[in-house]
Amino acid sequence: MARRPTVTSVQIAREAGVAQSTVSRVLNGGSVAPETRRRVLEVVAKYDFQPSQAARSLVGARSGLIGVVIRDLTNPFYPVMVKAMERVLHGQGLRLTLVTDVMTADEGLALLRREGVDGVVFTSAVRDEPLAHRIRGHGIPVVLCHRTLEGFAADQVEADNVTAGRLAAEHLLDLGHRRMAMVCGLAGASTSEQRGRGFRERAQACGEVALTELYAGYDYDAAYDAVRGLLAGAEPPTALFCHNDVMAYAALNAAAAAGVAVPRELSVVGCDDVPLSSWERIDLTTVRQPLERIARVGVELLLDRLADPDAPLRHEVLPVEFVGRSTTAPV
Repeated sequence: MARRPTVTSVQIAREAGVAQSTVSRVLNGGSVAPETRRRVLEVVAKYDFQPSQAARSLVGARSGLIGVVIRDLTNPFYPVMVKAMERVLHGQGLRLTLVTDVMTADEGLALLRREGVDGVVFTSAVRDEPLAHRIRGHGIPVVLCHRTLEGFAADQVEADNVTAGRLAAEHLLDLGHRRMAMVCGLAGASTSEQRGRGFRERAQACGEVALTELYAGYDYDAAYDAVRGLLAGAEPPTALFCHNDVMAYAALNAAAAAGVAVPRELSVVGCDDVPLSSWERIDLTTVRQPLERIARVGVELLLDRLADPDAPLRHEVLPVEFVGRSTTAPV
């Protein structure tokens, strides 16, 4: 196979029609007009250009830097995970760098390669996720943490999301609810598909349940609007299962705005049990994921992979726990 020709930042700038300093700003995350950034990144991708890749090509060289891809830092779930990951890495003398939703896939890949990460923990994969495949395609070890991808050859760790959905359904059925709704997460996300399957199968097994399903993308505003619509219907549900706690908070506020009393008129169950959910003014019934343990196992899988690249792939599924609080009650 012919070697890709070596290019310089000067050549990148010339082909993109910009100054060399502009190329530098793009590669370092500086302020650049969107159209200019797009042109530069197209040329960078064309030549697979990395400014420091030669210095990092030394056999056995390690940067001591681990990349973590997290798409939504506004969700309190993810800061808990990042803190746990950082604690493990710090104990090993390693550092962490974040890729968040402010970056495109091209920018995220460029950042991770430019900084020479030893491996990447990917927390937000969805079906047909481009970045995870591209990272692995560049020979960088990847571990999927919290969300998984079927057929993706990498170490993976997740909670038992099917059981999480089943536990939520069993709780609501035991309380006598038969008119229920499920506020689903993100289409194509393993967490949403698995939690939905667990809840749906258990509810349908009862044979008497009217179940409405809608997607809100793990987004507070979308969930709020969806629940307001449900509650305005002719036969509103008496119970909701929300695929994460943030959407459950939206449901609680939507119910309050509509004058619907929780839990007397509407029961709400979340999923995750982030720290906010136990606060007295929220006191959310939810299904607890072992957030910190998921994060720790994800980092440990990556460190094990770096130590032994040829070891068999591992897929860890960690147990969940139902947590009953004050947002659910009998019909």
